[in-house]
Amino acid sequence: MKAIIVLLLLLGNTVLYAQECDCKKKVDSVTAYLRKNYVGFIDKVNPVTQQSYLSLLTKVSTQASAARSYVHCLSLIHNYLRFFKDQHLFITPAFIPGREVVTPLPAQLEMLDKLPAGSVAGYYQSDSLKVALLKQPKGLRSYAAVVLPPGTPAWRPNEVIFELVARGRDKFDIINYGDWNKHPFDSLVINKQRNDLVTLGWRPRGAADIHLTAAAPAFPDITPQGSYFRQLSDSLGYLRISSMRAGDYDAVDSVLNANDEHIRKNNRLIIDIRGCDSGSYRIAERLRPVLYTQPVRIIGEDFFATPDNLAAWRQLLEAQTNQLPDEYVEQLKEVLQQSAGLQGRLVSMGPDENMILPTPLLLPEKVAILIDGTCREAAELFLLEAKQSQKVKLFGRPTAGVSDYGHTTNVKFFSPNFFLSYPVTRSRRVAAKQGIDNKGIIPDVTLDYSKGEWINEVIKNF
Repeated sequence: MKAIIVLLLLLGNTVLYAQECDCKKKVDSVTAYLRKNYVGFIDKVNPVTQQSYLSLLTKVSTQASAARSYVHCLSLIHNYLRFFKDQHLFITPAFIPGREVVTPLPAQLEMLDKLPAGSVAGYYQSDSLKVALLKQPKGLRSYAAVVLPPGTPAWRPNEVIFELVARGRDKFDIINYGDWNKHPFDSLVINKQRNDLVTLGWRPRGAADIHLTAAAPAFPDITPQGSYFRQLSDSLGYLRISSMRAGDYDAVDSVLNANDEHIRKNNRLIIDIRGCDSGSYRIAERLRPVLYTQPVRIIGEDFFATPDNLAAWRQLLEAQTNQLPDEYVEQLKEVLQQSAGLQGRLVSMGPDENMILPTPLLLPEKVAILIDGTCREAAELFLLEAKQSQKVKLFGRPTAGVSDYGHTTNVKFFSPNFFLSYPVTRSRRVAAKQGIDNKGIIPDVTLDYSKGEWINEVIKNF
């Protein structure tokens, strides 16, 4: 039930250029590995989706035969992984690609000036760079974005800063060399009505400048940073929890201890957890007494036992034993013991529980929890408990919906070098048809945070 710290793997900085790549062989090895070890495979590839999955495999296999570079091969694998719609399933390159130089012909640049609005090709600019996005097929590539003079110290003129791979009408995969270490691959839509390159910071030439501003603080006198408590009126308190990460537990615990008396005297309490994602479940446990009204059903999870997954967790146990709480170590050892010799079986990591606390607190009588699409993982597990309380009402926007599959494990592939990250545990919510992945936790009351009066909607509706 509690998050186990994932063993972090350090990536090397080897520079690799456009090496020849047996991409079909690499794609086959990844698909075979996931079919054997990915806990979500049998859920995602089922009688309803089987045909579309096989069609994707055929398409990817055909494209892999045309892929000659390591980078294009990774882009194909990334596109394959998108089928599963699992944000815990992804690849991380373990190399830095060399830079391609393309010198645009004068006729190519002149042609860009004549293109109609809504064209994919054209001139684009960011805050520091201007590029010419040219139709330039090469391997899987359809378009190449070439840096225009004067460039910057980081990107020189004529270097290719990103590529587009066409994958359907108005749909493209982007290979983003300019953001290689964080977001090397993504998917875009580009047409007359929509150009997703803008969301990545690339504006078509002549388009109005778009300035993305940080979300306004909840209230004029409150900073959006950090965790804190504010008394908004004689009977209404506001508790901001900005992070559920293990490293922030002491700060949150300090806020709760310092304001315990104030929190318990309010008839109504707003808890704002927007921005909380992965982290420690200890913070959720710390908030339980404030929310509790009745026994809470906590649904457990299962480990997908395969030799590779067992080996990964044994490595985790050896490397992290002295850093993990004793109860986690014992839980891990028990799972490994039960899983020994099994292949493709789900092993319980603990039974479902009915969590019962002593007599519920009289105050606060009502609790509003503010949520949005940035809430994920630890925050979502907290919300699954919180929404069972008779005190609680959720306000805002649906959460990210990424908590059905977890405990991400990494395996390294070579030529090209990359890490494949995939989950090895599954919540029993999935089998009970209560999964939240790709749906999120839905608020009781929807809010538009861009409107200044949203706080009045909260106060009025709880």
